Amino acid sequence: MDERKNYQEVLAINRAIASAEAYDDILRLVVERTAAFTHANACMLILSQEDGLARVVHSVGIDPARAAALAVPLTERINRELCRLLGFQSPDKFLGVPVIGKGGLLGILAVYWEETEAAFDATYDEELLSALADQAAIGLDNAERVRRLRASEEKLANIISIAADAIISLDQAQRIVMFNGAAEKIFGWSRDEVLGKPLGLLIPERFRAVHTQHVLGFGAGRETARKMGVHSEIFGLRKGGEEFPAAVAISRVGEDGNWIYTAILRDITEQKRTESEQRFLAETGVILASTLDYEETLTSIAKLAVREFADVCIVDVFDESHEIRRLKTVSRDPSLEWACEVLTKVPFDRTRPNLILSAVEERLPVLLESLSRETVASFAQNEERLRALRAIDPKSVISVPLLAHDQLFGVIVFVSRSAFQRYGSEDLQMAQALALRASLSIENARLYRVAQRATQSRDDVLGIVAHDLRNPLSTIQMQATLLRLRGAESERGSQQPADVLERAVTRMNRLIQDLLDVTSIEAGHLSIEQARVSAGQLVSDSVDSQRPLAASASLELRFDMAQNLPEVWADRGRLLQVFENLIGNAVKFTEPGGRITVGAAPRDGDVMFWVADTGTGIADEDLVHLFDRFWQARKVGRRGAGLGLPIVEGLVEAHGGRIWVESAPGSGSTFFFTIPTAPCEG
Repeated sequence: MDERKNYQEVLAINRAIASAEAYDDILRLVVERTAAFTHANACMLILSQEDGLARVVHSVGIDPARAAALAVPLTERINRELCRLLGFQSPDKFLGVPVIGKGGLLGILAVYWEETEAAFDATYDEELLSALADQAAIGLDNAERVRRLRASEEKLANIISIAADAIISLDQAQRIVMFNGAAEKIFGWSRDEVLGKPLGLLIPERFRAVHTQHVLGFGAGRETARKMGVHSEIFGLRKGGEEFPAAVAISRVGEDGNWIYTAILRDITEQKRTESEQRFLAETGVILASTLDYEETLTSIAKLAVREFADVCIVDVFDESHEIRRLKTVSRDPSLEWACEVLTKVPFDRTRPNLILSAVEERLPVLLESLSRETVASFAQNEERLRALRAIDPKSVISVPLLAHDQLFGVIVFVSRSAFQRYGSEDLQMAQALALRASLSIENARLYRVAQRATQSRDDVLGIVAHDLRNPLSTIQMQATLLRLRGAESERGSQQPADVLERAVTRMNRLIQDLLDVTSIEAGHLSIEQARVSAGQLVSDSVDSQRPLAASASLELRFDMAQNLPEVWADRGRLLQVFENLIGNAVKFTEPGGRITVGAAPRDGDVMFWVADTGTGIADEDLVHLFDRFWQARKVGRRGAGLGLPIVEGLVEAHGGRIWVESAPGSGSTFFFTIPTAPCEG
């Protein structure tokens, strides 16, 4: 065999394998060219598979059924095993050499000659076959790399095609060279319409020069990727002319300045809308919480709405006669102030169909995503109103009833003047959320007004009752005093009616004073005149003044004071009133033979006073109500009006102190209160 010819043939086979990219083409070339070159009657390429067995991947001169059924392990005895399985009669006419790639043993390239005379020299033939096997391994490795690369490219193409974000590639001249499906949906252009066109097609005109310079600067810098819009917002331009906010990241690949730029763009319109709505509702909450004047609140909300959500906002409310009254019309555009004034001053007409009437009668929101000029004209009540409506030129409208707990307070209307920002279902939900908050605020404001009026009425009644009762009581008291004086000359027993009359008057006068004190405490107008007061003398005087009362109930009344008590800063008369109430309360609920102790001791800049009794004690569930007006813990007979302890609490707190009670059923009760010490003199 001519070695030069063989060498050239091997080179030709190598070139053929190298030029082939398809995996199956390489398999076919290796087997067919090897068979032709070696004049073999049969040739096969056997490669290891994922299950660890070697199988025929291509062959010539072999029964296809036998080739397809063959599956053997790659061992040292594989050549003899192949001869047996394929029915070759002479193993010495079979030659197989390993195919070794970068990853190790791939398989075997084998030939078989039926005629010995046709075969080459065994050693020489094995060298040539090994050379062909090496080229086959290189070709298979290259084919695998190509296959993986194409699979990766296909996977990437699939990802790009189904990506939710727009992916746009530009050449060095900033012309569009790739435009995925998401970009088509976001911008409204088809791929064929934009390929080869400048990037400026997708950018609002006022931003084009800035974007061009930004991309050039990015290409000249060291970064290979960058997020855009860090210092300012990015806007895209749809085919229809609508602008939208976008988040953009840009990257580049290439070398020597020949860059391909790829931008990944996300339409963040909904994100911006959500952020705006959340900010709007948060600011609305602050406004609603800042005042109980609902008209002022609604006016503030209307002004906020035209900043964040609407171009024009109209607020209608029901007056006390349940007639609709226009409260406010506000516009974002100052030049439309005259139109707002017209819409505000024109009386509401129930005889004409309109959005407000629909929302009132149905108690449901109304959304008009688009309005024709004819529809707008139908809302006008006269020529002046028609001019105002045409000046506003509404493109979309939402009308929402102000409704809370089935009570209708009015209607709020939002108007969009932009053809690109028509209201939809999401906007309707936001408008309803705002209307609900406003409605609850109106209800709270009205309830507050009702409560204020009720409180004022109660205070007026109490004042009138106190005034009307005090005059006749003064007369009665004077007469009782005269009876007592006249009785001094007669028998002592004749003074008893006067004593009873005087005590009754005193009780009634105390009740009236209690009512007045409660009113003053609740209104924050309780009057106290503070001065330096001896704490010890205060306790001593209180005990002395109440001894007759305690004695009449067969109770021991005593005091327990620390030495050298400091002076307190207090209204002496009011504190005597506190002790009178607390001691009187203890007398009422302590059985005969019991004991009441009044005490005082210094405590952290205050003097702590207490009144302790050995009475029946107070149940845990009653303790929380002790200082409630007109409430009594122990329902045993008619013990009083239930004003004593609330007054005591008010008096103590007016001095800057606090009061509390410790008690348990069967263990008596102790009322503690603190009064600040008097400031140092000088």
